[in-house]
Amino acid sequence: MTAYGAAEALALATLAAREAGALLLELRRSPAAGVRSKSSATDLVSEADERAEAAIVSAIRRNRPGDAIVAEEGSGARGTSGVSWYVDPLDGTINYLYGIPHWSVSICCADGDGALAAVVFDPLREELFSAARGDGAWLGEQRLRVSDKHDLASSLVATGFGYGAAQRVTQGRIIANVVGEVRDVRRFGSAALDLSWVAAGRFDAYFESVEKPWDWMAGAMLVREAGGRVTELAPVDPAFPRIIASGPGVHDALTRLLANAVHKAENSID
Repeated sequence: MTAYGAAEALALATLAAREAGALLLELRRSPAAGVRSKSSATDLVSEADERAEAAIVSAIRRNRPGDAIVAEEGSGARGTSGVSWYVDPLDGTINYLYGIPHWSVSICCADGDGALAAVVFDPLREELFSAARGDGAWLGEQRLRVSDKHDLASSLVATGFGYGAAQRVTQGRIIANVVGEVRDVRRFGSAALDLSWVAAGRFDAYFESVEKPWDWMAGAMLVREAGGRVTELAPVDPAFPRIIASGPGVHDALTRLLANAVHKAENSID
């Protein structure tokens, strides 16, 4: 079996992400179609998600018919090559449907050694965050570096909430024990962009309970290739943090703070 190169994977991911981004920009000019709920009444999917995913999957299948595909809206494929693609065609669907200009296309290619190439594309800002294994993380032609912050108290931290009401209640308790220990907390609604902005040093850190690989794999690769650290947890409660990403200077302190916040949330009384 011929090894698949990181540069080739990155080129294909970039092509597919740009095609999907152009389609999403075109579709947002018309009223949203085919909107329905998934896991809960607040977890929505639209025709735009599905058409963007179809465009990405088509591009991958044309070029790599033997690869596996794991995609958010179900356009999966079992592969034989040992290479897999993790696709979130529209990360930030709620923002997209409400006209809030903060959403992205996220694609990660992985082989037996882990993430091989990753792209997070923000069509509205025309920002393409990308990484190939061992070649660093980039925003266009600008090489990215995570924040060099060493003081958690002055760190700007991004996060997100789940779709279930009970899950958000627990996450609110966790946030209550975090917000007073950091500069501030931001919640913008696209995990892929949150992680990309950590890679770019726009955020000092990020944590969330994101579970599905298409939610975080591309962004996590960007952070690591930008010199940051990513901790993957396996919490017993889906409301608890699953991914922690930051510059190396605050990572251990943030991990400890979150563990303490989770402990307090577990023992809180309504």
